[in-house]
Amino acid sequence: MKFGTRKIIAVMVAAIMVLNFATVAFARREDPAKQKPVAGESSKKRIDVYGGAEVKIAYIAHDIGTPNNQGWKEGIERECASWSNIKVDSYSAEESAEKQVQIMTDCINQGYNAIILQCSDGTALAPSVRQAEEAGIPVITVNLDCASDTVHSALVMAVDYDAGRMAADKMAEQLGEKGDIAIIQGVPGLARTDNLEQGFRDTIAKYPNIKIVDAQTASFQKDTAMTVMNSFLQSYPDLKGVFAINDAMAEGAALAAESANKKGQICIWGADGEKDALAMVESGAMAGTIYTNSWDEGSTAAKIALLMIGSEYSYTVLTETPKVIMEPIVVTAETVGSIAPEDRW
Repeated sequence: MKFGTRKIIAVMVAAIMVLNFATVAFARREDPAKQKPVAGESSKKRIDVYGGAEVKIAYIAHDIGTPNNQGWKEGIERECASWSNIKVDSYSAEESAEKQVQIMTDCINQGYNAIILQCSDGTALAPSVRQAEEAGIPVITVNLDCASDTVHSALVMAVDYDAGRMAADKMAEQLGEKGDIAIIQGVPGLARTDNLEQGFRDTIAKYPNIKIVDAQTASFQKDTAMTVMNSFLQSYPDLKGVFAINDAMAEGAALAAESANKKGQICIWGADGEKDALAMVESGAMAGTIYTNSWDEGSTAAKIALLMIGSEYSYTVLTETPKVIMEPIVVTAETVGSIAPEDRW
């Protein structure tokens, strides 16, 4: 895979312009009187990233053991591997917002030059993100963002609302536009979880003969999703489809269906595109997923971090957080072969 050929369907809300490989402008400058104020100042200083200065980047994950987080981690490390002066340290919050806040505090105190963060709780992490930016440490969030009113250096994300929309349309097609279905939710209150589910619900509502009979959370966990799916199977013997907010939960649902001798009989969809889910689509255990290249996503986050470290710009020039939205691919049994082995994370 060549990281220089990544496809991105929306490159920032405000443009990134690279001048002499060290200067980056994230926002259109307006009359200061017309700009929304950004709280706090920044003590950020430009560091000569490619001139040999020591650079430390922290990657702080909600749970580093999941395939998504491993894919982002590897993408970040690949992007930085060519320079011996750039060090990447990875931390797992083990699904705890409280622990993630503490890790953020430690990284700020240790003087990291940038932080790449997957927020366990957007509201709880917002003060930490502001503290880092005010300390001159750019924060690039990945997929799970902090509170929307907390302006910071960048957000790199897979599509959320549109992923739900695309999964709903394809599931409806596969079901012949009729049948009872259920949703396996992530963590309610997280923007990605809520947007994915809303995109799915809004779109499936266009099909009058498809009914959502239940929705339960499995907190992004495969084992929990198996339990939820078993509950669905007992309560709704005529269940025709399940949409899971991520692939791990879709895989758990598929395993539960297989144990109940219903492999391939229930239209099970996920969202992420991890290699285990792609294999389940190939085997017929899952009906589909929305694929995003997590290696590219991590690499993009690292590239933005390095651009920010090597520039004089800080979050104070921004009126809103810039976004990079990675390109999605709708994957079914007919299209899964288009995902090359080297692009399966």
